[in-house]
Amino acid sequence: MSNYATGPNTFEQIRWSARAFRAIAGAGDAEGIAIREPAFRDGVRQGQPDLARLVKYVNQWGCRIPDGKADGIGAAVGAALPLLAPLAASALEFDDLRCATLDIVARAFDGLTAASGVGPTAASAILTALNPQLFVSWGAGIKNAYFPDDKANGATYAQFLTVMRMAALSIARDARAEHGVDDPAGMLSAELGISPPFSLAKFIDEYNLVTVARGMAYPAGAVAV
Repeated sequence: MSNYATGPNTFEQIRWSARAFRAIAGAGDAEGIAIREPAFRDGVRQGQPDLARLVKYVNQWGCRIPDGKADGIGAAVGAALPLLAPLAASALEFDDLRCATLDIVARAFDGLTAASGVGPTAASAILTALNPQLFVSWGAGIKNAYFPDDKANGATYAQFLTVMRMAALSIARDARAEHGVDDPAGMLSAELGISPPFSLAKFIDEYNLVTVARGMAYPAGAVAV
């Protein structure tokens, strides 16, 4: 297994990428905000997520899932939710991703990709919508930047998530040590006027999109992607 990208490791890196992302996307992140709204989150907790909203969010990642496939995706999500129930309160920077947890993630991912019209990118986006505190999405370019020699399956996604967790822990340590900040995602959300606040996983999503998908480099040159 070959790891090329390592992700961000400082608070200033995600602060930079968050601003760069908004300069590119403008108001184009409406669905990212919508899946964090209380109404959508309540539906997820009750096992009945808004499928139309879910498909819109997934398609924001470049997928082309037609509305007609929403019911099939709903069945796949319904099968994944019981698996993911033990992780419902988990967050990327706070919870240890043990082998048993990674097995759950891999099984949920592979279950989603078994549904018609759901590829690896869509599966990662669906997981993110189900728990935006824990999951980080990928597209083909992002997957290949981190794991160029591995298949885009549940096992590889689980390993990708461990790399994202290491990035989250590094950012959290840096935020405390260098900035006296205990909640880097909360502080950055407040700076950007984002409500409800985004998770650290979401800001790492944006870093990957800016640096890998857009090919932008952190000005200090500290990140090799």
